[in-house]
Amino acid sequence: MSDHAQLIIKIAERCNLNCSYCYMYTAGDQSWRDRPAFLSSELQDKLLARCAEYLDADPHRRLTIEFHGGEPLLLGKNAFRELLTRIREELDGNRVFLCLQTNGVLLDEEWCEMFEENEMAWSISCDGPPPIHDRFRVFHSGKKSSEKVERAIRLSVGRKSRKFGGVLCVVDPRTDPRAIVRYFHRLGVSDFDLLLPDMSHASPPAHIPGFSMDSLRDFLIAAFDEWIAIGDDKYRIRLFAHMIRAIFGLRSGLDAFGGDLWGMGVIESDGTFQLLDVMRIHGLSEVATGLDIVNNTIDDYLERTKGQQPQACGTCKACPFFDVCGGGYLPHRYDGVDYDRPSVHCPALYALIAHIRQYVHRVTPAEMWEDCA
Repeated sequence: MSDHAQLIIKIAERCNLNCSYCYMYTAGDQSWRDRPAFLSSELQDKLLARCAEYLDADPHRRLTIEFHGGEPLLLGKNAFRELLTRIREELDGNRVFLCLQTNGVLLDEEWCEMFEENEMAWSISCDGPPPIHDRFRVFHSGKKSSEKVERAIRLSVGRKSRKFGGVLCVVDPRTDPRAIVRYFHRLGVSDFDLLLPDMSHASPPAHIPGFSMDSLRDFLIAAFDEWIAIGDDKYRIRLFAHMIRAIFGLRSGLDAFGGDLWGMGVIESDGTFQLLDVMRIHGLSEVATGLDIVNNTIDDYLERTKGQQPQACGTCKACPFFDVCGGGYLPHRYDGVDYDRPSVHCPALYALIAHIRQYVHRVTPAEMWEDCA
């Protein structure tokens, strides 16, 4: 059984933004409409009991609890503070890692203080400078959200907190990658990640008319070159950093690049266990497990889903860059029937890895590569 489980908790299953590319609200699975807006106090009780039960079974076990949504801050400060207090009191803090992903529009000093007091990391979603960010990430009224999000980033950076995890940025290859890389560096962000558009062989990115893999390739390579040109060793883009690590033989643990998905589960606001959340772009049947925290333990979920996540296909395993990309993100391999093929983003990823590898060769001593294939 897994000694490290990661639970993504839908503490709030509604959102105050209306992002046009959202896999939760604009994709094939619309089951969120039938679930409650928030995880009830009764289900919170059961969640904490299940977490304690999982940890008590083995002193070596660890647990990551990631609060997600929707927008988790919609739960409200009082209710969230009470939940975090209970987690601190009822679970072994040395074996529990807390984190949260927010769109940032509600974030203020009080929220940040709460996160820091409870040893919880937080990250903010932002797609770049206002003209880029505001094309998709808007309020339900259509009003732009960039002003509030940039304020949240400046606030988080300004606190110089070790708990601020940086920024997640969804790629639109029609935008200027150099402007995005420079923007976050100018804000003082030390860590951000570029997320590839959620799509598959069966589901093109409807929010990007005329999408092409060539444009994605060019975007990623230009973003990497700009990152290198900045030359700030305190400024990290996770996608590129993990690829460099993997080129040197340090396998990435990211779920987007070959990381083991077993041990990762989503708990919805109705208490049901579901698989990797972004798989819902293909419909509810891809994520449903038939389990819930009232009737089933975390170990039940792990046992039910062991071996259920498809492995990389033979084509990927034979690829010279397999150790770097791991076959790509599971949802991006889907063709409407199964996942037995390379990621739909494979051409762009292959070109990016080749480009990064050439760079690494240029800046490292030749003797380092003498025994490499």
